[in-house]
Amino acid sequence: MPRPVQLEMPLLAFAEFADAYHARWTVVRLWAEGWNKKSIAGCLKMARSHVHALIAAFERDGFAGLEDHRAQPSPHLDTQLTLPFLKEVLDLQQAYPRAGRFRIHGLLAQQHDPDLPSEATVGRAMAINRRVHGGPGPWQSARDEQEAPAEPRHLPYRPQYRHHLWFVDIRYLVKLEGRWVYSICILEGYSRTILAGMASEHQDLPALLQLLLAALSTYGGPEGIVSDHGAVFRAGDYVAILKALEIEPRYIELRKPWQNLIEAQFKVQLRLADFQFEHAQTFAEIQMRHAAFVETFNTTWHWAHQERPDGRRTPAEVLGWVRGRAVDPERLRRLFGQRQFLRTVNLYGFISIQRFYIYAETGLSRQRVSIWIAEGQLQIAYRETLLAQYSCAYDRRQRRLHEVSHPTLYQTIFVSPQLELIELDDAQWIKVQQRSFSRRTSLPTSRGEQLLLAGLETSALILLCLQTAGW
Repeated sequence: MPRPVQLEMPLLAFAEFADAYHARWTVVRLWAEGWNKKSIAGCLKMARSHVHALIAAFERDGFAGLEDHRAQPSPHLDTQLTLPFLKEVLDLQQAYPRAGRFRIHGLLAQQHDPDLPSEATVGRAMAINRRVHGGPGPWQSARDEQEAPAEPRHLPYRPQYRHHLWFVDIRYLVKLEGRWVYSICILEGYSRTILAGMASEHQDLPALLQLLLAALSTYGGPEGIVSDHGAVFRAGDYVAILKALEIEPRYIELRKPWQNLIEAQFKVQLRLADFQFEHAQTFAEIQMRHAAFVETFNTTWHWAHQERPDGRRTPAEVLGWVRGRAVDPERLRRLFGQRQFLRTVNLYGFISIQRFYIYAETGLSRQRVSIWIAEGQLQIAYRETLLAQYSCAYDRRQRRLHEVSHPTLYQTIFVSPQLELIELDDAQWIKVQQRSFSRRTSLPTSRGEQLLLAGLETSALILLCLQTAGW
């Protein structure tokens, strides 16, 4: 008995119909005859979403729903995956080789909105670039490969409105010349906006206080700040400032880092910026790229805002103009002024604080530097770069510096290009000079007598004079 042969049905593809109304009616007719929507889309070579739209329009408006002014255009994928679009996606893939299709889609939104292809189309473009043009990815960290799929976890700190809760943490960023560089960020929980962030060579209290001052000065104060149990977040000066501003310091449970909302944002940093950090050659370059990451993070679509009814998708849009509780600038100045000073570096590289001359950096002569005093340490910084660190004894009540010792100087890009005439060791190079505590009195002197620079020993004075003369 001969086997039946299935002949091809005499149907045109949807795009080949001469009359658009006849093409739409064919879709509805096949559906009425019992065809399912997937089969209709495959037989007529059209998008399944277009089949759904035509049938929905017919069910709602009848034959009027098939007219030209009512029907939706067909989303033909071939018209979106053009070579210029593939090239644009490839450029972003190479700039952000660890980003997935959601992040690439968000970066494209800054340039294409509202005529932006869907996230699925961006994913197809990325796959084509990997297969044909050698595009990077898909990327997965070693930690992600080892971990099992995460189960839903309890989050004790859920922000309910803007500036309800801030989140702060310090992340190991990258090693530069054998030493770690850290990322310190303060996140506004409701909008996921990074209020202040910096790359720092030290994960210490002065760096945290600098960042906190910047955030409070710009955005006001929250109800609470959430952190882990790190030493800097338990430090007396940090807690005292928060309590003075009526900000509650809150802490996550031990060994449960996911309770700190900023941990999830650090994973975004891993995908969007770590590749650039790893290829940076200098600390200044890392700082520049960290600032660029903060700007990119705040102005691209965030996963948490996909379903917002107001259409705001980026952290900056969600935060908008809203500020936290008003903080008096004068009160901020008083609170942080007990721990921060501004001084001008003299010709010899020293700054003057009360009764002390303290060495900062000769190459920053006549420049203003910031001095932070906290937890028995005195740090001198210029443009968020640490120049020197000293141990100190500071009476907070009397606001008096009693002792400065144990200097540690750091190599920076601000070092003076002038070579030293005489190389001195640590014992010979006096980095801290102390003036007499007695009041100054005018002493009669002979006309030709030269007074010593206040409190500096003769050997140190000679060396400073030679350096000034250009030797």
